[in-house]
Amino acid sequence: MKAKVMRDKVVLSMSTIPPRFGAIGENLNALLNQRKQADEIHVYVPRRYKRFPEHVFKIPDVPDGVMVKILDEDYGPATKVLPCARLNRGTQTRIIYGDDDRFCDHNWLEALLAVSIRRPNDVIVSAGMTLENYEMEGGKTDFLPRAVRKKVRTDYQYLAARLQQKSLEILKRRKRQKPARRHYEKAGYVDFALGLGGVSVRPDFFDDICYDIPAVLWAVDDIWLSGNYTRQGIGIWADDTVKIPTETSAARTADLASSVNDGHDRWAADRGCISYMQEKYGIWA
Repeated sequence: MKAKVMRDKVVLSMSTIPPRFGAIGENLNALLNQRKQADEIHVYVPRRYKRFPEHVFKIPDVPDGVMVKILDEDYGPATKVLPCARLNRGTQTRIIYGDDDRFCDHNWLEALLAVSIRRPNDVIVSAGMTLENYEMEGGKTDFLPRAVRKKVRTDYQYLAARLQQKSLEILKRRKRQKPARRHYEKAGYVDFALGLGGVSVRPDFFDDICYDIPAVLWAVDDIWLSGNYTRQGIGIWADDTVKIPTETSAARTADLASSVNDGHDRWAADRGCISYMQEKYGIWA
């Protein structure tokens, strides 16, 4: 008799904000309809939101099969993963966290998990950025090889799918979901993990420092979390086999990428967080 092979529990984790309570169903249904199913899907909802102090607590409606987890503390955008990591600390769990305004291709989870199995000690992403993207210089990195981005104009498979989408919109006279595409021509390491593409992690990637977010950085989740992986010697691997989820109507409901907090737009806040992590921990320097 063959010995039973134990596998990690797989949890999909996300948070949401009050303006999107009525718009997250599209994303959640896409997660429920993945070809490879997760064991659990969590949506984390604080009782009080820092960005929405006027909000009266309520629980968003979610499809059957999704668990809403109520929190007493708001970690800002990092709420999408920090409570889930703490809840599963000390367990063999693979956590995939992502944004609440993205529609996932039905093969997305299967592709992301396949890379996670091959590279269990890395953070796995389908979308990332580098210091160069922020027009900032870094020193020598131990995380090699580096990922190479795929140019849209030479991605003929994607361009064909996009043409088909546009043609069907004209024929059917209704909007269709934009096709997903791969962002990388060649897999490799990047400096920052972007939640919009889905991020595969383990609970032991999160030590206590990850939860101690400085007040001025609480809105900068991608940079804050990436910096914490990097200072612990955990690489961020951008793979060329995973397609990036596309935007849903929730993205238009509340555009957080263009939001301003404490007088800083997203670009300035990201650069400020990078500088903080460089000075505090000596990374990306």
